[in-house]
Amino acid sequence: MAGTLFVVATPIGNLEDLSFRALRVLKEVNLIAAEDTRRTLKLLSHYGIRQSMVSLHEHNEVRETPRLIARLTSGASIALVSDAGTPGVADPGAHLVRAAREAGISVSPIPGPSAVMAALSASGVPASEFVFMGFPPRSGSARSQWFARLSAESRAVVFFEAPHRIARTLNEASQLLVERPIHIHRELTKIHEEYVIQHNSASDREPKEAGEFVVVVSSSSDSGHGSVDDDGKMNQAVELVGCITDNCSIESELAVSIISRGLDVSAAGVRKAVKKARIAQKRRDEALS
Repeated sequence: MAGTLFVVATPIGNLEDLSFRALRVLKEVNLIAAEDTRRTLKLLSHYGIRQSMVSLHEHNEVRETPRLIARLTSGASIALVSDAGTPGVADPGAHLVRAAREAGISVSPIPGPSAVMAALSASGVPASEFVFMGFPPRSGSARSQWFARLSAESRAVVFFEAPHRIARTLNEASQLLVERPIHIHRELTKIHEEYVIQHNSASDREPKEAGEFVVVVSSSSDSGHGSVDDDGKMNQAVELVGCITDNCSIESELAVSIISRGLDVSAAGVRKAVKKARIAQKRRDEALS
């Protein structure tokens, strides 16, 4: 009889967040497939667990999966864990799970810690609908396309970022999402946990560029910058500014002043909306090139 593949969520920081069920499963399985056996060993040692492990990460998952499927088919039970949180969510594991399903092997999720859910719950952002966008690409057209999708998405968005790229990514996101609050969580559940909110491309402080980051972008309906009618006026203002500057040889700042008075909206709001529209258009052009 085939064994079971347990997909086990592990703590994202605080080791006390491991569930009782996850603890039992880690003790009882025949083998643990871990993204990084050294990190998993720290968790096991904390709970006094001695267990056989095998490394399963993004560079060897395809190669190792047939061997693990063979073990499962022969009756062994295996726990799949990532470095933190839930395997398969911006972490290795999906390939093994899919192969197990295709082989008719039972796959049992052991739910628990999730950086995505933790960040959403601590942001206060309405999240009846949200989008998870993983990590932004490092460079090139893929990065431009990623930011174009981010700009076009009206629902709340959650994404991860590395410490050495967080400042650059927040700068680009702030320019595109002028009126949408950006919630920055650093080192969630850890000793140096930190929360920073950026609004209108500014913040009273910058997050320290160290540790792990989860970013939550509020939905466009939760931006707090006005009603639907105000949004309609702002869209109209952007179109009129573009029309005047393109066809009447009038400088952008003067056009903003004229249109803001005519539509009875703030010049600062028009200026930011125009800037956002130009950046978004540039992203779309880069994505198509």
